[in-house]
Amino acid sequence: MLRFLSHKRFFKQLILIFMFFSLGTVIGLGVPAALLIKRGMDTQLHTAIDQSNQTTLALFSYKNSQIKNLATLLVERPTLQSFLSESQDLEGLEAYLESFRENSGMDAISICIPSGTLASAGDDSGKLLCEVDQFNSLKVVDDDVWLISTDVLTSEEFDSARVVVGVRAESILDEFNLQTGLDYVLFSDEKIFASSISEKQKEISPEYLSSLEKYQTIPIAADNRAMGSFMVVEISLPDQPGFDLIGLFNIDSTVALNRQLRNLILITLMCVSLVSALVAVLLSRRISRPLNYLAKSAVLLREGDLNTPLTTSSSTWEIDQLTNALEDARVGLKHSLDELNKDKIWIENLLNAIVEGIVTIDERSFITFASEGIERILDLDAATIMGRSIDDYFITPTGEDLFSQQIPGQNQGRRILVSMNGKESLLNVSASSFVPPEAGNATRALVIRDVTDEERIHKLIGEFMANITHEFRTPLTALSASVELLLDELPNLSNEEIGQLLHALNIGIIDLQSLIDNLIQAASIEAGRFKVNPQEVELSTIIVAGINTIQPLAKKHGLMINQPKEKQSFLVKADKRRTVQVLINLLSNAIKHSPDGGIITVTTLILENEVLIEVQDEGQGVSSDRQAQLFNRFVAPISEKDFSEIGLGLGLSVVKAVVEAQGGKVGFKESEIGSAIFWFTLPLVKGRGL
Repeated sequence: MLRFLSHKRFFKQLILIFMFFSLGTVIGLGVPAALLIKRGMDTQLHTAIDQSNQTTLALFSYKNSQIKNLATLLVERPTLQSFLSESQDLEGLEAYLESFRENSGMDAISICIPSGTLASAGDDSGKLLCEVDQFNSLKVVDDDVWLISTDVLTSEEFDSARVVVGVRAESILDEFNLQTGLDYVLFSDEKIFASSISEKQKEISPEYLSSLEKYQTIPIAADNRAMGSFMVVEISLPDQPGFDLIGLFNIDSTVALNRQLRNLILITLMCVSLVSALVAVLLSRRISRPLNYLAKSAVLLREGDLNTPLTTSSSTWEIDQLTNALEDARVGLKHSLDELNKDKIWIENLLNAIVEGIVTIDERSFITFASEGIERILDLDAATIMGRSIDDYFITPTGEDLFSQQIPGQNQGRRILVSMNGKESLLNVSASSFVPPEAGNATRALVIRDVTDEERIHKLIGEFMANITHEFRTPLTALSASVELLLDELPNLSNEEIGQLLHALNIGIIDLQSLIDNLIQAASIEAGRFKVNPQEVELSTIIVAGINTIQPLAKKHGLMINQPKEKQSFLVKADKRRTVQVLINLLSNAIKHSPDGGIITVTTLILENEVLIEVQDEGQGVSSDRQAQLFNRFVAPISEKDFSEIGLGLGLSVVKAVVEAQGGKVGFKESEIGSAIFWFTLPLVKGRGL
């Protein structure tokens, strides 16, 4: 044996030994790895199927409840009661049921009376739903399976009337298939009723399906495809006797992935073994001084010296190659460390750029790291708060728990009221936990965001909703009163009285239209979809259109609108429709603040390359404390009595957005008599005066 392993044959013996070693590695590691992968795949598939089973049961329960709720909802609708009180309008009733059915996603809806079906919508088989005597369960109707629910309908016209709502089981299975990934087959002892695998079920018999066991793998021919493998799970639907439901989980992709992974492991083990043998052959060439030098250089690398190059001279080519490889590794490692340092700096800059503050604390709630966001919130340097208790800086009100005791659990959020820098602030705090020892002495990370302004905005939105309710209430009340009077007293009203009521209706519609236009414009501006389409348009057409639109409202208040004399007409660059809305908003604002019998004056003036349009009223002007907020949206009223004065704060903000989008300017000034003058400019088309 010693002679066989003599130094003269060491190279050959080493190759032979490593060949056996490689083979043993493949067998010793590859086979267990393949078995573990197979077992893991089975466990994963079983878990996925069990989860899909539970999801299916939850979806079925939800679907059953949904159908019940839809039946109850339809019964309680006044519109349905109205149709039933007018029983002769069956076409209208069926059209209403069809609209409800399409919106709810049901397959059929029927109104049942003791003598049969009064009206139905949807599938023709739905007309037979009235013959069903059991509900909230799967029932066979016209050789098909339906999930049906009903509710009693109280009607003076019909006794014992009820609403029946149904959906096909096949539709339900198709819907479940999209959400769980399972294919379904619903069957009984004699027949397959519904399936989400269409043509595949033709080759399956109910007897065969009943004999399948849980997690059993079966082949099924897919449509226009090769044979596929499916894993079976039996789904026990609650309170559905006479029906069986199984789920089929396609495992082709998982099996293919398992096969690829197993092959990859075996190939990798072979490659690693071959590389190891090659390295051993290279190292066996010479064991001499160059290797000792390389060993010392490796020690230096381990100690972190990446700046000293690895150089050695040897008559052995393999040693030179190893030296070069170690040098390349040193360069690569140095480059990687440099990149890691860059990444570390980048991550730190990223954390500091986040608006929210990020802080980590240890088990004692002492601060171990603080980002610049925390510095901005506390107005303190991070170095000042490091190593201090977080309760020293986030102070809760008297009588409440300390900040550290109110920190939410992992991956949860909570709002905490604290006192910082002499003022109260509302902080949104979310937390996550670290797993030592990777996290060092930090056990929790907190993301802190100051939401004081957000709460203020929410309050402002609430005030806005109260304001908009007030704005809509007045014109709607007037319209409702006028319409009711017309309906009740029309035969007794004179033409003059009818004209007055129609005039009042017109004024109310103008108010509502202006308010709605402003809301639409404001929503468009807020969503970033606001655009204008400036074109060459005659200025006089804009002024005339705006005044004509608002004229009925002015007459209602006994106001007169003086418009500029049309000695000349000029072309301006403007979006006509939106600019008319600008003028209407300014005139409406002037009418609101003008005394009855006053005069509103519209003037135009050419200023070099633009035209100035002014709207002057005879009101009391604008108080100095509100002038700075005139063109702001959602200006909050001070009290309820201020609603009529301030409005929604949309009209003037829309004016500002439209004018500035067209390249113009907008503003306010006081007249010599103290009234208000609102003005805006439009670009003048050069050389195009008429």
